[in-house]
Order: sequence, then C-alpha cells, then structure tokens
Amino acid sequence: MLDISLAALAGALLAAALTAWLMLRRVAGISRLLRQRMRSAAAREHLVAKVFDATSEGILVVGRDMRIIEANRAFVAMSGYARHELLGQHPRIMQSGKQNAEFYKAMWQGLLGTGQWQGKVWDRRSDGSLFAAHLTLSTVRDEQGKAQHYFGLFTDITEECARQEEIEQMAFMDPLTRLPNRRLMEDRLQQALAFAARTGKLVAVCVMDLDGFKEVNDTFGHEAGDAVLVEVAGRLQQLVRANDTVARLGGDEFVLLLAGLNDVGEAEEIVERALAAVRAPVRLADGQPALVSASIGLAVFPHDAQLAQDLLRRSDAAMYAAKRQGRDRCQRAQARA
Repeated sequence: MLDISLAALAGALLAAALTAWLMLRRVAGISRLLRQRMRSAAAREHLVAKVFDATSEGILVVGRDMRIIEANRAFVAMSGYARHELLGQHPRIMQSGKQNAEFYKAMWQGLLGTGQWQGKVWDRRSDGSLFAAHLTLSTVRDEQGKAQHYFGLFTDITEECARQEEIEQMAFMDPLTRLPNRRLMEDRLQQALAFAARTGKLVAVCVMDLDGFKEVNDTFGHEAGDAVLVEVAGRLQQLVRANDTVARLGGDEFVLLLAGLNDVGEAEEIVERALAAVRAPVRLADGQPALVSASIGLAVFPHDAQLAQDLLRRSDAAMYAAKRQGRDRCQRAQARA
C-alpha cells in the first residue's frame, strides 16, 4: 500500500510540475506577445508622430471645446504662429474677416451632418498678412458616436489665388492706370441702373476726353503721356464719392459713373471739380509742366436715356459737342425729341 501511495504521489507531483511548466511557458509566451505588441504600438505611435510632422500639409487638431490641442510643423510655418502660441487657443484667432457668417454656418452644417467639410478659406498669419488654403475638415467621434475632436488639413494655395486675382484684374482693370476698364464699368453701370430703378435715384454717365493730350505725346514723348494719364486717373479718383466709378475706356478717354444721385446738381458739382482737377498742370519727371484739359459729356438716367448703352452713346455725343464748343467744359446730352 505504501509503495502504491508513494507511486501515486510521485505521479501527481510529476503531473503538477508538468502543468506548472506548461503554464510558465504560456505566461512567458503571453508576456513576449504583450511586449511585442507594446513595441509594435510604440512603433506605430512613433511612425504616426513622424508622418504628422513631416507632411507638407498643415494639420490642426481641435478638441470638442474648440480649443487647439495640436498643430504640426507645416501649419506652424503656414500660420506664422509658434506651436505654444496655438495650443489652447480658439481657431478664430486666425480669422481674416473675408468669410461671413453664412460661410461658417454652411461649414458647421457639413461637419454636423456628414462629419466632413471642404472648401477655400482665407486666414490671417501672426504678422497680420493673409494666406489662402484649401481646407478639409473631419469630425473624429468616440465609441458612442459623439464628436471628440475636429481634424483640419490645410493645403496652402496663396500663390495660386494671387495668380487668379491677377488674371481677373487683367480682365477687368486697365493695366496702366489700375482703373476699371470698359467691361467692369458697364457691369457697374447695370448695377447702378437697377438700384436707381428701385429707389428713384439718378445715375449720371460722364464720358471724358482729354484736350491737348496728343500735343503732350508729340512734345514730351509717350512716357510723359502715360504719366499724365496716371496722374489724371489719381486726381479723378480722389474727387468722386465711395460709390462712384472712374474708368478708363482706352487712350485718353475716361468715364465718371456717378450713382445714387438725388438731383442733377450733384453730378454737375462733381463734373466741375473734375474739370478743375484735370486742367491743373502735371509735373513730369524732368520738372516740365504738361497741360491738358477735359471735354465732358453728361447724360442722366432716367431723364436722358433709360438703357445703359443709350446713356453711354448720348454722353459720348455730348462730349464731342463740348469739344466743338471750345473744350475744357461739360455739355449736357441734348433733350430727346
């Protein structure tokens, strides 16, 4: 019996030892697996951090309280703010004022609806200058589906927007004087007429041609002529009101578009100031004075014409009548039959 008991005990001890050894092996395996996974997670975290800072796009992470919690190097360079200056701040510190309330309303509707929004934004750098970016916003939600963070990806398009604005300016602005050209003036005339029709206000179209400009070119050269045009353009801009337009149609021909007038007398007063401004000598680069004057034709909506092209045509005819009558004067469009 004793031998049997000892044998059974030895077998039990051996089984227990084997079980313990197997358990230790399993624990050791689990421990190695955990260490590997921890190393893998750390490696992934390190990789994500490197990508976050190495990407050329600006990245901004905002908490649900709308406070900035992270910004990468590209965004720091784009915005001009140091990272510590951004952390904890509301993104509104960069608002440029070029987007209105409706813009931000649409942005939040997209974020709350689909969790994403993208579009062009203008923001302000730390030095006050503006930069444009294509912005993609995404909502990061927790396990319950609640918004936890907002993730913004910024692609700098400032140079692209500047080139586009330059192209648009070339289409609508006179390259020498930087005044609106005929195309832009006609668009503004249509807007002024529509406003006047609703409000009962008057609109005056004043076509202006410079007297003696050919003589300036012949005597002093075309560079002097260009200088005269630039100077006259600047003088005219200074004497009109904020809602008026001074345009150059080409050559030495200008247009004053006077909108929202209460009576014809307001237009006549501005025209008299324009005549005085143009006839004042223009000092050229060598100190020589260049002398020009202006012949102006005045046509008023709705008295002289109803349509934009008719106003321009009647004002142009009146301008030539002013030239025939001695120049340096304004002639009102003749009464319609």
